[in-house]
Amino acid sequence: MANAKPNANFYSLSGISVHEGKSKEYAEYRKCWMENPSNFILREFPMHIDVEVTSRCNLKCTFCDKLPQLAGDQLGDMDIGLYKKILDEGRDNRLWGLKLSYRGEPLLHKDIVEMVAYAKARGILDVYFNTNGMLLTGSMSERLINAGLDRISVSVEGADPKEFEKKRIGAKFDTILANIDALLEIRKKRRIDFPRVRVQTVYFKDLDIERYKTFWSKHADEVAAIDYKDGANLTFGLIRDWACPQLWQRMTVQWDGSVSPCNNDDRCLFLVGNLKERTVYDCWHDERVEAARRLHREGRSHEVAACDGCPWRTAQIRKIEARGGRIESRK
Repeated sequence: MANAKPNANFYSLSGISVHEGKSKEYAEYRKCWMENPSNFILREFPMHIDVEVTSRCNLKCTFCDKLPQLAGDQLGDMDIGLYKKILDEGRDNRLWGLKLSYRGEPLLHKDIVEMVAYAKARGILDVYFNTNGMLLTGSMSERLINAGLDRISVSVEGADPKEFEKKRIGAKFDTILANIDALLEIRKKRRIDFPRVRVQTVYFKDLDIERYKTFWSKHADEVAAIDYKDGANLTFGLIRDWACPQLWQRMTVQWDGSVSPCNNDDRCLFLVGNLKERTVYDCWHDERVEAARRLHREGRSHEVAACDGCPWRTAQIRKIEARGGRIESRK
C-alpha cells in the first residue's frame, strides 16, 4: 500500500515550523496527525475540523479553484449558534485542531473574533485560519491576539507586487505587507509569540522560489508553498494503491452546516449530512465514509466518485509518477 504522506502537498521553505515549541499534548496531536493515516488508525472523533465561517471573499483570484462557481444562495456566513454547537461537541470529544476557513475570507465574518475566543475557551489546541491579509488591520490583529488565535496563514503569491496583483485581483501587495508587519510589531511590543505567522504561496511553475523565500523570511515565522491544484482541468481514471490521509485526520463543515470528509470536495460529491440535523461524530462514522476508507486501504480510491478526479489526489499521484512510480489509467 502506497499511503499518501500526510502534508505531502506542503513545503516548508524556511526551515522553521509554526508547530515548534508547543505543549506535550500538542506534540501528541502532531504525532497522530502524521502517523495515524500511515497506519490507518482511526480516532473516535476527527483530530481536526475545517469550519467554513463564510464562503464569501473580497478578492477574485485568477487561479482560485473554489469560489468562481459559487453564487447566490451558495454564498453566506455560518450562524454563530451552529458554530457553537460544533465547538461544544468538539470540546466533549477532544478535538485538537480547528481551521476557520475553507472557501472564503474568514475576516469577512462579523463574529470571527468571538469564534476564535469561543474555540480557545473550549480547549482547542490549534486555532487558526488562512487569509488573504487585506483585512488584517492593526486593530483586527489586536483583537485576534486578545481572543487567543494560535496561528495565521497569509496567502501571498511571489514577491513581485505587480505580478502578485495580476493574480490576486483586488489585493494590494503593500497593504498586505504592512498588515503582516503590524501584527509582528504588536507581538514584539507585547512580548508574545502568537499568533505565529506563516506566509505561503501556491507553487506556480514560474515562481522564483528563492526570491520568495528570501523576501518573506523577514516578515514571517515560517515561509511555505503548497502544490497547485488544477481544478479547471480534472484528470479521471488514475489508478494506484494510494490512500488519502484526510480520511483519518479531518472533516470539513461548510457555512450552511453541510459536511464532507475532506477539504478537497469542491464538487460537493461527498456530502454526508448537515450538522443542523446530525453530529460530527455521526458524520465521521457515516457508512459512506467508512466505505471510502476501506476502498482507500485496498488501493481502490479511484472507485470513490469524489476521489476520482480530485485535483489534490491527482497532484500527489503525478508527483509519484514523476519519481518513477507506476500509474495505471482506466480506459
